[in-house]
Amino acid sequence: MITNSKIFQGFLYCFLSAIFLELIFELEVWWSYLFLIGGLILFSIGYRKREILFFCFCFLGIFLGWWRTGWELNRIYERPSQQLETYGYIFSEPKLKAEYQQLVICPIPTIEKEANQILLKPICQEKIIVFDNLHSSYSFGQIIKINCQPKNPENKHQKFNYVRFLAKDNIYQICQNAKIEKINKDKYQLVGFYQFKTFSYKFIFKLKSKLEEKINSSFSFPESAYLSGLLLGGEDRLPADIQENFRRTGTTHTVAVSGFNITILASFFMTLGIVIGFYRQKAFWLAVIGIVFFVLMIGSPSSAIRAAIMGILILWAMKKGRLADSVQLIILAGALMVAVSPLILLYDVGFQLSFLAALSIVLIYEPLSQRFNIKSDFLELKSILLVTISAQLGVLGILLYTFETFSPISLLANLIILPLVPLMMLTGFITIVVAFFSPLAASFVALPTQMALSLEIAVIEQLSRISWASLEIRNIGILGLIIYYLLLFIFIKILRKRI
Repeated sequence: MITNSKIFQGFLYCFLSAIFLELIFELEVWWSYLFLIGGLILFSIGYRKREILFFCFCFLGIFLGWWRTGWELNRIYERPSQQLETYGYIFSEPKLKAEYQQLVICPIPTIEKEANQILLKPICQEKIIVFDNLHSSYSFGQIIKINCQPKNPENKHQKFNYVRFLAKDNIYQICQNAKIEKINKDKYQLVGFYQFKTFSYKFIFKLKSKLEEKINSSFSFPESAYLSGLLLGGEDRLPADIQENFRRTGTTHTVAVSGFNITILASFFMTLGIVIGFYRQKAFWLAVIGIVFFVLMIGSPSSAIRAAIMGILILWAMKKGRLADSVQLIILAGALMVAVSPLILLYDVGFQLSFLAALSIVLIYEPLSQRFNIKSDFLELKSILLVTISAQLGVLGILLYTFETFSPISLLANLIILPLVPLMMLTGFITIVVAFFSPLAASFVALPTQMALSLEIAVIEQLSRISWASLEIRNIGILGLIIYYLLLFIFIKILRKRI
């Protein structure tokens, strides 16, 4: 019997498969209408038969995936490189690199004058990346005037399609030598949604800046940078050598905005809720609110939104005790994200890692937890180890193919540092609250957390010194990637059959 659930599964799998194939082969979009016509004919002939209805929805999934991807690919073409002079709205927080900063700009071609003010309406269907030096200071929502000659981005690496990586975020041109003029905010007014967005985000970013200020005043460096990464996201604050230590030991996910980082944050908020007296059910909602606020605080980049969705779904599944039954929910969430931006399926490593980590935790953690008797778990060490193994198995193929490195010591490093992370976040958060009332008292409250942060940094440093902590694995091609995930699929099938 073909159930409604199987019909919907068929639709989702055909939808995703059509997007995948269209991204690879780039077939003419008009061919997709044959599947739409075929589906309509089948539906009119025998819609009462479940088998025919199944094929109808499969054909519909193929049509929608093919058509949606074709439409997105058609937006990628060579734009004219003519001189551009326009107002611009800084769409996200500036990204600071070693030698430059990167601004994502929404052009504002429509300018209306009203009394002594200029009404500005940003248009963000097509954005531009503008590069500038580190000496100038910019902020989210700021209005600037740019004068530059935009260029079309180019692909320079075989495994990284820079053009499509930018296109997934509606960015089609870049400006490298732009003349930038800051506009007096008293002379302009944003109109509509962006006025509300700018006001809201500026409040959140001020709060983030204040929290980071309290962290820096209560903790010494580099421990303050590590705690800021744990609570506020991002490894940029850490010195280059410590960042390299994290990378070599496979522990960057603790401070990077990733699905794993979101899971750690969820654990922190759950712990915080239980400490202040919430039942586990209510602590779950505190964790959800905390994750949403965290994503807003870091500027709501699409990567963080996707990681948060996956993290919340896993948290919900664990809360309901239905982790093993959440595969379709994860796939549905992934399909909806891909429907919004089809290019992320192949050209956004962040999405691939978040999706595969979530899916592998759902598929692998449950049978492993039963086999290793997770109920008798001192300090949740077994849970941490099994979740880490599950996530690592899911993302290993992509990591090897994309970054060509592997950290054999990653499991040991995570097992050592992760049990303390939620506790450090909790005590660090308490220290920040105390710092708002008494900086002197906060410096004493911070001492245990300072010691724990120092210990973790030292452990990671010592582990990174091991010669085989990080291995380079070259020439993992598409064939190697396919073989890895075929073997992983077989392993999961065998593992789940033995539950």
